[in-house]
Amino acid sequence: MLIDPEKTMSLGKPVGKDSSLKTWNGNQWKIGGGSTWGWYSYDPNLNLIYYGTANPSTWNPVQRAGPDGKPIDQKWTMTIFARNPDTGVAAWAYQMTPFDEWDYDGVNEMILVDGLSVKGQKHDALVHFDRNGLAYTLDRKTGIPLVAEKYDPVVNWTTGVDLDPNSPNYGRPAVVPAKSTFHNGQDNNTKDVCPAALGTKDEQPASYSQLTGLFYVPTNHVCMDYEPFKVSYTAGQPYVGATLSMFPPKGGEGHMGNFIAWDAGKGKIVWSKPEEFSVWSGALTTAGGIVCYGTLEGYFKCLDQKDGKELYKYKTPSGIIGNVFTYEHKGKQYIGVYSGVGGWAGIGLAAGLTNPTDGLGAVGGYASLSNYTNLGGSLTVWALP
Repeated sequence: MLIDPEKTMSLGKPVGKDSSLKTWNGNQWKIGGGSTWGWYSYDPNLNLIYYGTANPSTWNPVQRAGPDGKPIDQKWTMTIFARNPDTGVAAWAYQMTPFDEWDYDGVNEMILVDGLSVKGQKHDALVHFDRNGLAYTLDRKTGIPLVAEKYDPVVNWTTGVDLDPNSPNYGRPAVVPAKSTFHNGQDNNTKDVCPAALGTKDEQPASYSQLTGLFYVPTNHVCMDYEPFKVSYTAGQPYVGATLSMFPPKGGEGHMGNFIAWDAGKGKIVWSKPEEFSVWSGALTTAGGIVCYGTLEGYFKCLDQKDGKELYKYKTPSGIIGNVFTYEHKGKQYIGVYSGVGGWAGIGLAAGLTNPTDGLGAVGGYASLSNYTNLGGSLTVWALP
């Protein structure tokens, strides 16, 4: 990736030509990941598109260390980019998880909100709920991080992000050594890391409501054990290098998901509704003051945006990983959702897998899902009165 040193910014500072190559060991960047998945947002006033990049490979961080055996950033993986769609030049780039050690892809959607209040100042903001368990509020013109807070209290791989502009660690997360898969070393099992590799939120999109000024986020309340091992690269073959197991947070209530309302200006959970399993469905907010989503057991639910009170619940034929949608036809409004269990969380049931470490640890973590729902694909639609 070539970066224009005069025009490309990282936290408001030039990053320099070929800056990414200097943060990889040798030619490892050629097989190192950092791909884009999708979920692009666009600001027509700034003429910028926003997107995130995925994890570096292999999942064994020991194999990705620098020549001195120490961690190395591996830019620009795990990064939010603002890029001019006409020229391809990046306006700024913000790396959330340098030298990722847990497969916390940074690809989740970028939600753009105008005039968001942060510490008494209005910002045209970008809000991003990352797999790493941190919710970021950035000024979308400059890329300056305004808020970076845990949106699940059990997140424990980091103590938080340094937001002091005068600090040498400005914008970087502080890693907890006991939860570092690099620090603990290859072939050693790092225990009880939160969140698990599927993240506090994966591809299931969050939603914003202008009525409340809050974000509504489907989340995973899941932790993991993570054991890296040496792996060789072969083109066309899996290049993982880690064995995982997943489970609910220890010492908690035993559930694996929460649906939350989030204040992105303050970086705080306003209310949270526990769910038996990860909430793998996207959220929909409406002008009528409700927010709707689906559960892996197959329930379609609508809540009051203000306090999370459940207003409606319906059991669909299969687990819901699709996104709730609404449309109008001949003057009448409808709301619908596709059900059909699957995805990373549902891979065991969908693919008939039973080994607990299959599905990169998800099979064991969600083994009881078969007690709650069945396979199948259905479209369920409601007509609003």
